[in-house]
Amino acid sequence: MVNKLTIHHIAAPAFVTLVQFAATVLAVVGGWSFRWISLDQVKLWRLRYFAVYVLAFSAGTWSNMMVLMHANVETVIVFRSCAPLCVSVMDYIFYGRALPSRRSMSAMGLIMVGTVIYVAVDKELRSPSAAKAYTWVGVWFSLLIFQLTYAKKLVSGLGLNSIWSPVLYTNALALFPTALIGGLSGDFTSVKTVTWTTPACSWLLLSCVTGLGISWTGFKCQQVLTATAYTVVGVMNKLLTVLLNVLIWDQHASPAGIAALCVCLGGGALYQQAPLRKTNDDEVVKAESKPLMAISKDGGNHCKASGTSSDREDKV
Repeated sequence: MVNKLTIHHIAAPAFVTLVQFAATVLAVVGGWSFRWISLDQVKLWRLRYFAVYVLAFSAGTWSNMMVLMHANVETVIVFRSCAPLCVSVMDYIFYGRALPSRRSMSAMGLIMVGTVIYVAVDKELRSPSAAKAYTWVGVWFSLLIFQLTYAKKLVSGLGLNSIWSPVLYTNALALFPTALIGGLSGDFTSVKTVTWTTPACSWLLLSCVTGLGISWTGFKCQQVLTATAYTVVGVMNKLLTVLLNVLIWDQHASPAGIAALCVCLGGGALYQQAPLRKTNDDEVVKAESKPLMAISKDGGNHCKASGTSSDREDKV
């Protein structure tokens, strides 16, 4: 919601994203300088893995801003609601999780039904800009699935002790591709036409603060939850966004679209986190038994990560 309002006042997605990344980096470095927070020692072999994530992270953040320029907030939320369907398969393939239970499959089925209904009644689907809006939605959604799957490995397989470390790495490394995207797309040129009113500056500042909070809480949740469970949590917290959008924004969906969205959120409420699957000998497979990439401290790809985070996930 904050990003939507920020883009409404400052129609330069790459610029807004760049400012948010820079603000987060300055906040983390400042907190570390005053010894308010701790950071892990920077190691080049770790940065290699973060570089892959950052490319998708930067492109995903920018494409999300583009979606918000061409579609309403509910469109983003509904497609975000479909993410658990895809991520649950990735959890099974890469992290040793069982496939969703009947209850969870039914829950995700409800999410899919709600999505189909929403798209069918979406007034923007029949507008001249529909093709552009849904093209950006497709790009953003594909990048989102990769981020949700890959980020789990970053927080559980690199031996990091401080959650502030991935926050710093991702936001600092994301400055470069975001600046490149903004330059190539001509996004920075449009900044010259922006009227820097008090509301515009206020929303930009608030978006930087919320961006810092989202970065930290996002990595922390991914440390203690499965990738799919974290995705469902992300879907469920959108209910307040919808309510706020209906109250203060005039570009919201129709009543039928809101009803479809509620079906999606209801499905999310029924979801249960899948346990680790078992072998033929009834021994639980470790979450990292088939990792996205097995990482050793010296940067090699032959050592598997520990199961500490998986233990925390099962407790959650």
